[in-house]
Amino acid sequence: MTFANMEEGLLPLYIGMHIMVFLFGITIGSFLNVCIYRLPAGESLTKKNSHCMTCGAFIKWYDLIPVFSWLFLRGKCRACGSKISGRYILVESLTGIMFVLTFLRFDVIADGFVYPAMCCLFIAGLIVIGFEDYDTGEMTVGVLLYLSILALLTHVLGTLFPVFARGYNLTVVEGLIGLFSVSVPFLIFGFVLTPLIYSFILSEDHKSARKIRKRLKKMNPNSAEAKKLRSALDKHLSAIKETDPVYGFGMGDVILMAAGGLMLGWKAAVVAAFIAIVTGAVYALILKVRADHDETEEVKAFAFGPFLTIGLAAASFFGTKLMDMYINYLTVPKIPY
Repeated sequence: MTFANMEEGLLPLYIGMHIMVFLFGITIGSFLNVCIYRLPAGESLTKKNSHCMTCGAFIKWYDLIPVFSWLFLRGKCRACGSKISGRYILVESLTGIMFVLTFLRFDVIADGFVYPAMCCLFIAGLIVIGFEDYDTGEMTVGVLLYLSILALLTHVLGTLFPVFARGYNLTVVEGLIGLFSVSVPFLIFGFVLTPLIYSFILSEDHKSARKIRKRLKKMNPNSAEAKKLRSALDKHLSAIKETDPVYGFGMGDVILMAAGGLMLGWKAAVVAAFIAIVTGAVYALILKVRADHDETEEVKAFAFGPFLTIGLAAASFFGTKLMDMYINYLTVPKIPY
C-alpha cells in the first residue's frame, strides 16, 4: 500500500508510524555503534559506560540522544572539545533510514508486522558485520550466530503465525536451498579453488620450486649444480611455509551468506552475491586507479564482508523480484498453435 492509495484518514497514522520507526531505528543504531567498536575488542556491551575516546570522560545521558546529540554538540566532546567521529551519526542515521525503508517496502496491514520487524533486526546485524569487517577484517562469531538464529526464527514464526507474517512467503524448502545456494560455492571457490589457483598459477615460489624439482630429476644428485639447486629449493619451500594460506573468502563470508540465504531464499541470495561481486569489483578498480596515480598508494587485499552486507540488504527489498524477472526473461515464450 502506498501513500497515494491510502484513505485520507490513514495517512497521518502511517506518517506517525514511520516517524516512530525512524526514532526506534536510530536508537538501535546507537547500540549498534557500541557493538561495532566493542565486540572486536572483546569488551562488554553493558558493563562499561560510554566515554570519550580522547579524554575518557563519561558521557552524560543527555549527550547520548541518537543523531540529535551529535548535531547539537557539532561532533565534539563536551568535556575536552575533541572531534567525535562522524561514524556514530552515520550508523545511527543509516539504521533509522533502513528501518523506515523496510516498513515502506513491507506494509504492516498487507504483510503483517512479523516479517518487517524481523527484517529490521536482520539488517541491524548486517550493519554491525559490515562496519566490523571493514574496520578489522574479521566478523564476530556472536553476530553471525545471531543472524543465523534470526533467520531460523523467522521461518518458525512464519510457519506458526502465518496471519502475522503474511509478507513472508518463503517456504522452508526455499530457505534450505538458500542456505546452500551461495555459501557452498563460496566455500569451494574460497577454500579449494583459490589455494589451487594460487599454488599452480600465481605463486612465484611454488612455480620456482616445481621447476627446480624437474631439473633435479634429470641431474646427477651428487653434482655441484644439484647441490646449489637443492639449496635454492629449500629457500623456496621455506618461503612457502612462512606464507599465510591464500583463500578467496573467509569462513565468516560463507556463514554470512548461509544465514542470508536461509533468511531470504536462494533467489535473493544469488542476487545479493551478484551485487556484492559487482560493488567489490568497482571498489577494487577504484583502489587500482588511485594506486596508479599515486605512487604512495598500494593495492591491498580488502574485506569482502561489507559488500556482502550491501548485497543482502538490497536483496531483502527486491532480490526475489529481480531474479524472477531474470528467469522470465530467459524463459522461451510458448508459441500459440
